[in-house]
Amino acid sequence: MVRIVVTGATGTAGSEVLRQALLHPAVSGVTVLSRRPLPPHVEPSPPNDKLKVILHADFTSYPPSLLEQLKGHDGAIWALGKSSVGMSESDYEVITVDYAVAAAKAFSTLKPEGDGSKFVFAYLSGAGTDQREGKASQMFGRVKGKAERVLAELPSQGYPTLAVYSFRPAGIVPIHPVPEAPWFYRPPLLSVIKGLGALYPPMVIKTDVLAQGMFAAVLKGGQGEVPGWPGKGAVGNDGVFDNEEIKRLAVE
Repeated sequence: MVRIVVTGATGTAGSEVLRQALLHPAVSGVTVLSRRPLPPHVEPSPPNDKLKVILHADFTSYPPSLLEQLKGHDGAIWALGKSSVGMSESDYEVITVDYAVAAAKAFSTLKPEGDGSKFVFAYLSGAGTDQREGKASQMFGRVKGKAERVLAELPSQGYPTLAVYSFRPAGIVPIHPVPEAPWFYRPPLLSVIKGLGALYPPMVIKTDVLAQGMFAAVLKGGQGEVPGWPGKGAVGNDGVFDNEEIKRLAVE
């Protein structure tokens, strides 16, 4: 049994991560870090004893009083983020890189050194990301790539209790309505994404499958048991799972 931290729980992916976590028999507790109370489409009904919501305003700071409430947690699914459209690269980097790195560093203290267990940080990235500096043509890919790269380096840079995995879904198809979803997850574009997925499944992933893949990393990664398979690492990094690899991880 594991306890997990979830961020971005009001978003398209994060809301389904929360929903699936509350249903998962191997998840004994879920703590959501959120700037505001959960909206009606996310708040479970009836209330679920597994869920705890902590209102947290500054995602660059994790004071001892907050970390005390997170003791006993085994991993985090970091789904916090927003569209890069209309943002400056520096502002987007704060949300995408700085928030995640600050959290991973802080959460690493939740596991003691020496017992072999790891705190798993599962980072929601996206297709089109490239960790190589200057290689991604789009701002999204460059900044997400930097986040992946910096996070992946943390275990060897003084944070040995961390295990970091990044997930690069392609077109995300929500299985439940998300009133606050970005425009590209709403009709009519959502219908186009679903249509493309019917023609070419590697172009899409449903939110429940994405959630299950990320759970697998938290459940198995804490003991170094995330499975490998022939051909793993299509993106050139065993700590990164592309769209089809997420689907496979979800069922292994």
